Amino acid sequence: MLKLPRPHKVFLDSGATLLYQRNPLSPTVAFGVWITKGSRDEGPAQRGYSHLLEHMVFRGTGRRTALQIAQELESIGGQWDAYTSKESTCFHGKVLEEHFEKFADVLADIVLHPSLSASDLDTESRVVREEIKSVKDSPEESTYELFFQTLFPEHQLGYPVTGKARDIAACTRRRLVDFHHRTYTAGNTILGFVGNLPLKKVVSLLEERFGFRNGNYRNPPGRGFPPGGRVRSIRRPDWYQSHVCVGTRTVSASSPERYTLMLLSNIIGGGVSSRLFQSLRENRGLVYSVFSHTSFWKGTGTLSSFFSVDPRNLPRALEILRGELEKLGRGEVRAEELEYARAQLKGGVVFGIESVESRLFRLFYNEFYHGRYRTLPAVLRNIENVKLKDIAEAARKYLAEEKQTYVTCGPLPLRGLV
Repeated sequence: MLKLPRPHKVFLDSGATLLYQRNPLSPTVAFGVWITKGSRDEGPAQRGYSHLLEHMVFRGTGRRTALQIAQELESIGGQWDAYTSKESTCFHGKVLEEHFEKFADVLADIVLHPSLSASDLDTESRVVREEIKSVKDSPEESTYELFFQTLFPEHQLGYPVTGKARDIAACTRRRLVDFHHRTYTAGNTILGFVGNLPLKKVVSLLEERFGFRNGNYRNPPGRGFPPGGRVRSIRRPDWYQSHVCVGTRTVSASSPERYTLMLLSNIIGGGVSSRLFQSLRENRGLVYSVFSHTSFWKGTGTLSSFFSVDPRNLPRALEILRGELEKLGRGEVRAEELEYARAQLKGGVVFGIESVESRLFRLFYNEFYHGRYRTLPAVLRNIENVKLKDIAEAARKYLAEEKQTYVTCGPLPLRGLV
């Protein structure tokens, strides 16, 4: 198995954290800038600001126009991207080693010195509002957005990452500049590097480029979790299918139980041999899309199942899903099911190390959620250590009917079906 030297964690003079892993086996450098704040950290009047700001930094800086930023990034022939999640905002990419200095310079410029002009904000605000509209045209995204809103009512985790159109339209330059000043700080920043450049050289270059001017401010933690909702529907008579999500809250990203829950999710709907795929699609032909999913954050997580079905078959599909969850909840789990799920999960983990960017993301996730580096053999041991009794116990704990939240988007509401 491919092994790289153990990563280093370096605290830069600015107060930012650098995670460095030497990779002598590739001429490719993976580099990322994580702001450890996302939609979960926004106030009621700031919904969508993290995502809007991620867009806005590419609109120009004091040194570069938006076109120059695009041209410089494309001229080095690398691959780059950015995203906003519920708990972080990330700018990342991979380039040839010879282009790392320019890549780091561009990322530092847009992260630390965006112009955030009023005219650009007006334009990008329209772009983001169009993106928000596009979610409404995506049944799966709309259903999961409704699921999180219902499971975490009046809480930041229930906010859509893109925000609400009215809040984006009301955002002013002054508000966004203040949000940038208080969020993109050294204390909220983790830099990640995977490549073959010496640590000393990387530290020197990043110390020079990432000179934060706004101190080491850290945003305060979010509030606790109110009780979740039980059933909710959004009627879309123009849709041909009912799109259903059923799930519950679970454990945080740092909980050892997450391995058990990921395996349980695979058993429920993680592959062609899974319970829901076989019972809803293969045996009865009721659905095309069906899967289960886990999400883990700080303090909580979710285990959910999704399917889309002809509204005429919705009652039957719900009955089948509930029957499968009830059987699992009674401890009816076969040893071979666990072994199939274990092989899937281990394969996904091992396949990930073949990508330098996946290694980069592992550095960040380990630091952000665990505060330490976890080796690949240790992760695989944790997966191996999950026993059949652990799966049965988790199923009884999290698949009980009274704990499930049901949501649907489509022609037929859930009223009377749950």
